[in-house]
Amino acid sequence: MSKKYSVFITALFCLFTFGFGAALILSPSRDFSDQENRYLAQFKAPTLKTLRSGEFMEKFEDYVTDQFPLRDQWVQLKAYSERALGKQENNKVYFGTDGQTLFAHFTAPTREALEQKVGFVNKLGANLDVPVYFSLVPDKSWAWAGLLPDNAPNVDDGSTIGMTRELCGDLIPDKNQPWSEPPPDGAAYHMKFIDLSYTLGNTCGNAASPADDSFYRTDHHWTAMGAQRTFQKLMEGMGLQAADWSGLPRTQVSGSFYGTTYSAAGAGWVEPDTIYTIIPEGGTKGNITVTGYPEGAPVDSSLYHPEKLAVKDKYAYFLGGNQPLCVIKNPDAANGKLLVIRDSYADSLAPFLAEAFQEVHLFDLRYNNLSLKQYVADNGIGQVLVLYSAANFSTDQNLFKLGL
Repeated sequence: MSKKYSVFITALFCLFTFGFGAALILSPSRDFSDQENRYLAQFKAPTLKTLRSGEFMEKFEDYVTDQFPLRDQWVQLKAYSERALGKQENNKVYFGTDGQTLFAHFTAPTREALEQKVGFVNKLGANLDVPVYFSLVPDKSWAWAGLLPDNAPNVDDGSTIGMTRELCGDLIPDKNQPWSEPPPDGAAYHMKFIDLSYTLGNTCGNAASPADDSFYRTDHHWTAMGAQRTFQKLMEGMGLQAADWSGLPRTQVSGSFYGTTYSAAGAGWVEPDTIYTIIPEGGTKGNITVTGYPEGAPVDSSLYHPEKLAVKDKYAYFLGGNQPLCVIKNPDAANGKLLVIRDSYADSLAPFLAEAFQEVHLFDLRYNNLSLKQYVADNGIGQVLVLYSAANFSTDQNLFKLGL
């Protein structure tokens, strides 16, 4: 190695290290990443306690990672590099074998952790005098398993919902028994589990393609079509008649949706998703009204928010995004009042539920600390549905509120 080359490499190294270091110090910290749709780590001054415990260095590493200059561009460059090297994932996202579908890692809970979480749901049922139904949405890596790279380890193999079904089976001797029938003598169950394992895409455990369009290719959420299929299954599980909307046309509202899985992967070669709606604004009869509670106080809202199509998080088009509570009313619906304790998957399910129930109350435990028992009593709720994606149910730290 010549002296000039050595000097060049040293200078390049110093420029990279100190240049980006200086840029990190001088650049203002970003609070939120539109690209990744999440809040970013902030710098926290060290204390004697955090220095001794090592907590400061852990937090500082998170801060440097999140605030690194040109972070989004580096993530995308890394994704192209990993793909060129024949690797099958980047930043905990698998590249689908079709080159266009992305799968976020799925971390299955232990049986012990799942027993505790299911126990919270059962405690809710014990606290209430109305029927409580419980369901988990399978992950996209289960529904479209045929598009996963070979031997991908962190995927939904069906065991999470399978264990949940078994746990609920201990509480529900006859899983097909309608709530209207009295439980057998000595039965300890207080809710009914509705199994969605084979509702979305996967009919035999090895779906080959996203032809059923139940999920977005670049995001973890289901599409309006996936929500509609799930609605039919939920209504069947609750012993209710679901309307047939097979004749309603799909309406495209966006052809440029890139979801959070895409943002994490940096897979710049993937084409955008298309967002469709099926139920029109106001419902099929134009009689649906929506009240949102984004800051705790009621505000007039709507099923769809076109202004959200102009931002990165286009999934917020449905109901306007995360909020503690949302109440949808349809006086002409055939069924009474339904409380849905939910995650963001319910946002695109809401238009279908609104067609079937006179009132739908969407309750998000992440932002809402109201007593569920009191809320049910105060609002005359007739039925409760606990609906989460399997991934969110496995990691949510707020489920203990169900048992309070």
